[in-house]
Amino acid sequence: MRATAIVLEAELAGNRPPAMAMDALSGNSTLPDLGELKEVLNMQYLVRCLEWMYFHADDRHRSEEQANLFREMRYGRYPSERRHFPNCLSEGIPGAEKATIDSFRDLFYRAMYRLLIAGAVLAGAYLDPLFRAREEGNDGFLLRNGYVWYEDECWEKIAEIDDEERDRRDDADLAYVRKTAVYNYDVEDWSEIGEWKYGQYESIFGPFASWIVEDGRKRQRDEPRNSAGAEPNWAEAREDVGAVRGLMLLMVAYDHFNGKLENGPRQSNPLGPEYMQNQDNRTVSIIRFGVFHVEQITMPSQLSDLKTDLLFAEFHPNFADSMGKWIPYQFDIWRTITEILEPAHRWQYNWWNRENPGPPPMMQLWHFALRKYLNLGFKYRTFWIPRRPDIWDCIWWKDVGRGEVFLNPDWAVVQKHQSGVISWDHEVSWYSSGVGFG
Repeated sequence: MRATAIVLEAELAGNRPPAMAMDALSGNSTLPDLGELKEVLNMQYLVRCLEWMYFHADDRHRSEEQANLFREMRYGRYPSERRHFPNCLSEGIPGAEKATIDSFRDLFYRAMYRLLIAGAVLAGAYLDPLFRAREEGNDGFLLRNGYVWYEDECWEKIAEIDDEERDRRDDADLAYVRKTAVYNYDVEDWSEIGEWKYGQYESIFGPFASWIVEDGRKRQRDEPRNSAGAEPNWAEAREDVGAVRGLMLLMVAYDHFNGKLENGPRQSNPLGPEYMQNQDNRTVSIIRFGVFHVEQITMPSQLSDLKTDLLFAEFHPNFADSMGKWIPYQFDIWRTITEILEPAHRWQYNWWNRENPGPPPMMQLWHFALRKYLNLGFKYRTFWIPRRPDIWDCIWWKDVGRGEVFLNPDWAVVQKHQSGVISWDHEVSWYSSGVGFG
């Protein structure tokens, strides 16, 4: 909540979001004022809405398939009625025998709150191309990579740019985006660019990732030792189990969070869901991980309204009369990734192979944290998505879809880090090098 306010203040003034120290965001450093306390209560209600949708919402929300981290996931999501507590305990999830609704909520709420923090503290890194273009007067980049209807609002600038400059989305934009480390997610780790990228990740991801890892280690030290006495074969120390748990919770939260919101500006109906006409709705300001723009989320007072409707997200209204008026509209991160980065490089190996799309672009936070602090990487085929009907056998549809980590906190899809393996696409590395995986 405090991190979101810092980003919003900077952007309303037309400035880049500043780097943030995790300690400075704690309530221990500065006591919250009344406005912050109200925002905390609204944030808590947002997570309560997410929990209700997790258990009760219809399986096929409109646009949920597009909101999924994988564009290749076209076969719906794990049925919410099978996630409902205690029905979920009959799913045969290993290690979930002692799960309770309280233990579920402890893990679910913690994961969602931290995902909201991640969106705010990493916004500056992912919005770097936007602010560079604003500083350098690169209007063509902003018009080509903003939201599709941004051009309609900026016709005066369009008139100053010739058609060829306005319409081209080619290697010039690709090279411009690649100047930012986080948009080099698909290069080999051992290449010159890969090593530069990894060095940049120290300052980009390090503060947040180390905070998650150290908190997980501390929680593990405070827990009673496993009576069986056995730790996973990937753990170099007992505390590593808690660190990995924190990262897995965050990853599963990312997938479940994204499919619960409707972006108002992208919908044909500007009024949004029917409950938007109610007078007793609540709002909260957030920065969604993966979107990285400040949004205002509208939440209905009746949770049952969310059975068939999504939470309504729109860019924060305070931008309208500010120095940073156009900032939210000038850079559509997901569109830039899917229309420029992925076709240019990532899919040159396996355009035809929908079964192995590789990890979603935002997974670099997890790649870095696992490698840097734990000497780990994702388990082979974590991101494998088979064709129908085998879709229901893959990790992402089944294990992640049913929120296994919220019931079995020892769930983890990791293995020892393997140097010389392309972290973003094991399948390509496996075929090209002949290396096998257990």
